[in-house]
Amino acid sequence: MQVLKSSPQSLFRLAELRLKRRDVGSAATWHLGDGGPRVLLIHGFRGDHHGLLGVAGALPQVRFTIPDLPGFGKTPALDSEHNLENYGSWLVEFVKASGDYDLILGHSFGSLVVASGFSQGLAIEKVALQNPITTRASEAGSRANKLADRYYELGSRDGSNLLTSQLVVRGMSVALAKTKNLSVRRFIHKQHSSYFSVFQSNRVVSEGYQAASRGNVLDFADHLPGKLLAIAGDRDVVAPLDGQLELARVAGADLRVLKGVGHLTHYERPSEVATHLSEYLVP
Repeated sequence: MQVLKSSPQSLFRLAELRLKRRDVGSAATWHLGDGGPRVLLIHGFRGDHHGLLGVAGALPQVRFTIPDLPGFGKTPALDSEHNLENYGSWLVEFVKASGDYDLILGHSFGSLVVASGFSQGLAIEKVALQNPITTRASEAGSRANKLADRYYELGSRDGSNLLTSQLVVRGMSVALAKTKNLSVRRFIHKQHSSYFSVFQSNRVVSEGYQAASRGNVLDFADHLPGKLLAIAGDRDVVAPLDGQLELARVAGADLRVLKGVGHLTHYERPSEVATHLSEYLVP
């Protein structure tokens, strides 16, 4: 299977040129590719479909479906609380409505949504979890976690503009980016500036944060299928490597570790992520 090795910026642009929007029910959904294996991509917290376009752009022989999660991007919020159980239920219904897939990939918070979906009957043979959340942030007790808790508590209040503060978004972006390539860093910051604050309400973000900080993919390990791929970064401070190793031990995941990268593997190393996916799709 062909894997393109261009820069992250080029891969994102290639995918954008091929995107077609066809919604699935109320879910704003984008598609690209006309043939080959069918893959469903589930983005992370506060993102939308743009985040995983680099991976999709690197695999021109794969058909991708990429929805915006409820409450983010252009998809309306859920009528109920934005917790893992309800997101998982939404995913099960989305798959029923959109057809069969050869593989589903969830990045970061998306890994929790995917894992919750499997606990509620989701049936897709192959699963890839990219930077999966395997440690519970709410139990970490670190200064960074306490600051994040306070930030989302204050930002959840009616009328607050804190969650859309470009200064805070830039700070998050700088903290997460590990690449020394200045053009890639600028690209990452631009992506976060453009898409990290596109959500339906402060309530959606607050509820999503609670779900993300309290969730752990390992809680759903018994429900995950045997064909499980995990892709991690050895410098990931959001989903530390120790947790990924535990996922490999408990769930039998085939763990692929990318060196010198953190939580933004989809921005910094999309070709490498795509290579692992291609090997998994066509062994």
